[in-house]
Amino acid sequence: MLKLKDLLNEAPGDDPGAALSTVYGDTQKGGSVAIGQQKLSKIIGDKKVQAVLNAGLADGDPNDDKLPYSRTNLNVMDLKPTQKEIGFDQSVLNILTDQYGSLDTFLQGKANVGGPIVTYDGQYIIDGHHRWSQVFAANPKAKMLSLDIKAKSGYSHTDILKAVHAAIAADLGKVPEANPKGINLLKGVTLEQIPIEKLGDKVLEVWKRFSPVNAGKGKMEINGPDDVRQAIFANLELMISKGFATGAPGRKHMPQSDSGGNPIDRLGDLAKGKINIQEPFTERLQKLANIKKGK
Repeated sequence: MLKLKDLLNEAPGDDPGAALSTVYGDTQKGGSVAIGQQKLSKIIGDKKVQAVLNAGLADGDPNDDKLPYSRTNLNVMDLKPTQKEIGFDQSVLNILTDQYGSLDTFLQGKANVGGPIVTYDGQYIIDGHHRWSQVFAANPKAKMLSLDIKAKSGYSHTDILKAVHAAIAADLGKVPEANPKGINLLKGVTLEQIPIEKLGDKVLEVWKRFSPVNAGKGKMEINGPDDVRQAIFANLELMISKGFATGAPGRKHMPQSDSGGNPIDRLGDLAKGKINIQEPFTERLQKLANIKKGK
């Protein structure tokens, strides 16, 4: 296996660090997540790019690339989407069918969505928008477990999105994508678009058990299917009114931290500083490896 020094010397005219700089963009100004993701997709097949991306611990500064995180329970209503598309079919349908048997945890206020979502600075959703939105649609006053990345000086939520993209790409050697299914919740939903006919009797009983439920800014008694629909609609209106973060890309350009691996492992690499997210890239590595340009 070629070492980092050998890879950097292999084709010195083709600078992987310069390529990565265009992916991350100016970290002080955020930069476009969508453009960064597209550029990363084009260059990640290069072994030199992969080597530099994985060289955060070899650049002479053990702390510059670290993004530590903690496990914590966060208020659903305090979180802000960093993508501008949330698919209805991947979100609201679950609280009508209770496919995973988790609705009771949503309504009682300690939501179990099968695993933690990923957030930044206790406020921005980095990954897990569909799990978050279904909890919000059922009970905006619930809490849910998150792997919360600690705020890093000079880094915005868009920079963290690109860093998580980098960690996934470093692991997989590719940049996975996913599209939303169904109408985009964040553009608005009418009462009639909520398919209440999918609400089964057993699921209705779960809603009734926690009546009155949180609905919008108030409470609502649940006696029948139409009450459930009204409650969900009120919660979706509240969610939409809160908006999404600036610079939010579409679903296609968002990091998929659980694609082909474990999101905890990817965040672990970022927490250790293994993923090279801080400029300069190859210049520092070349100096440490005593590589002369053009050699």
